[in-house]
Amino acid sequence: MTTIRGRFTAMMTTMTMMTLAAALGGCGEAKEAAAAPATLESHSCAVKVAAKASPVIYEGRAEGPDREKVEEEAWADVCAKLPEALRGSCKDESKWSVSISGGSASAGGPTTFSKTITLQEKAEERVFSGEAASPASLDEACAAATLAACKAAGAEGDCVAAGLFEPRGRSSQTTRKTVAAPQ
Repeated sequence: MTTIRGRFTAMMTTMTMMTLAAALGGCGEAKEAAAAPATLESHSCAVKVAAKASPVIYEGRAEGPDREKVEEEAWADVCAKLPEALRGSCKDESKWSVSISGGSASAGGPTTFSKTITLQEKAEERVFSGEAASPASLDEACAAATLAACKAAGAEGDCVAAGLFEPRGRSSQTTRKTVAAPQ
C-alpha cells in the first residue's frame, strides 16, 4: 500500500518531468528557429551617361571647268559658312571630320568638275558617372545610379529617359551574404 506521501512524490515527479519535457521541447524549437541562417543581399550599380551628339555639319560646293580651282572654291565656300571664331581652323583635320566628294561630267563638250566638301566638328565627348546601392533590388540601384549620373551632368531627373543623354556603360553587382544566427 502506498502512502499519501508516496503518491504525492510520484505525482510531483511526473509533473516535473512533463514540465521539463515541455520546456525543453519549446526551447529546442526556439533554438532551431533562432539558429536558422539569414541571407542578406545588397545590390550596387554604376552608370555612365553622355550627352546626345547633335553634330553640326557645314557643306561647301563648287563646280567649273578647272578641277583644282573647283576644289579651292569648295573649300572657300565651306570655310565661309563656319562661324567667324572657327574659320581659322577650317582645314584642321584634328578639329573637323572632312568628307570630300566630287565628279565630272562631259556631254560632248568641255568637262565640268564638281566638288562637295563636308565638315563635321569633332566634339569631345564628356561622360558622367553615377553610383548607387540598394538592399531592395538591382533595378532600384541602377535607377538611382542613373539619377546620380544625370545630376553629375547637371541635368534634373532621369536624363536618359528624357532623351537628353545616352547610356555609355553600366556595371552592376549583387552580393549575397549568409549570416549564421548566434547560438
